[in-house]
Amino acid sequence: MQLVIRTDCRQKDLLEDPKIKTLLAPFEPVSSLEPLELDTECYYYITIRDNAPLKELIPQLMRIKSIEAVYEKPLDFPPM
Repeated sequence: MQLVIRTDCRQKDLLEDPKIKTLLAPFEPVSSLEPLELDTECYYYITIRDNAPLKELIPQLMRIKSIEAVYEKPLDFPPM
């Protein structure tokens, strides 16, 4: 699955932040694309394992000061 994480653009590599790295490490995070930068916001697309507990993971990520929003990216196409 993919997470979209919106930040304030202070850091260039989201997965280098020790807090974020520690939270996501069990779910094998991989940056899917270069971050999308729009004015003062950056959108990071992070692929994690499908069995990640999003109900617990998203609130934990939201407690990190530089993160403004976290959500699961919907599928681009409906399942076949």
